[in-house]
Amino acid sequence: MGRLSQVHGCGVVQATGVVPEADGIWTSERGLRIGVRVADCVPILLAGPLPGGHPWIAALHAGWRGATGVAAAPGGGILRQAVAVYQGLGGDPAQLAWALGPAILACHFEVGEEVIDAARRDPAWREDLRHPGGQGRPHLDLHGFLKAQARDLGLDPGKDGTVALCTFCRPDLLWSWRRGDKSGRQWGWAEILPVPEPSIPRQPC
Repeated sequence: MGRLSQVHGCGVVQATGVVPEADGIWTSERGLRIGVRVADCVPILLAGPLPGGHPWIAALHAGWRGATGVAAAPGGGILRQAVAVYQGLGGDPAQLAWALGPAILACHFEVGEEVIDAARRDPAWREDLRHPGGQGRPHLDLHGFLKAQARDLGLDPGKDGTVALCTFCRPDLLWSWRRGDKSGRQWGWAEILPVPEPSIPRQPC
C-alpha cells in the first residue's frame, strides 16, 4: 500500500516503501494500492498508459493551496505537477482517465480574497468560479477550478469520472472538517490490478 504524510502542498512522488511528505503519489507497479485521505479537499485519481502499454496511476490531495499552487515550485498546482510527471514519462494527457471525488463544493466553500487572488494566477482561471457568499466573503468552486485546469492541460472531458458530492451537505455519507468532523476521513484509492494468469484448457482423456 502506498500512502503519504500529507502537508497541503504540491509535491508528487513515486510510491516506495517509505511514507514521504507530499500530497500526490504515483506508481506503475501492478498490485500496489495508492491513496490519499480527505475531509473537504478534493481527491483526484488519474490513470493512463505509458509508452509500451505500461499503465500509470496517481492519487492527489488538492485543497486550495495545492490546487492554486501557492505552495509550489514553478509549475503550478498539484494537478499540473502530476500531469507533468506523466508527460515526463512519455504519457499523453489526452489518454488519461480522471476523476475528482467528493469535496466541499462552492455552496459551502467560503474563502478569503487571498485565496481567490492565488487562484487567479492560474492560466485556467475564470471569474465565474468565484461566487458571492452570504457572509460577505467569496465562495470558490474548487471542483470547477480543477476541471478548468484539466481542460487546459489537455485532459479529455469524455474520460472524466467526477463524483460531484458536497462533503458539507452530506453528513449521512461523508466526513467534513468544516462541518466539525475532526477525525473522520474519506480515501481516494487507485490500483493497477495484477494480470490474471492465463487458464490452461483441459485436454480430453
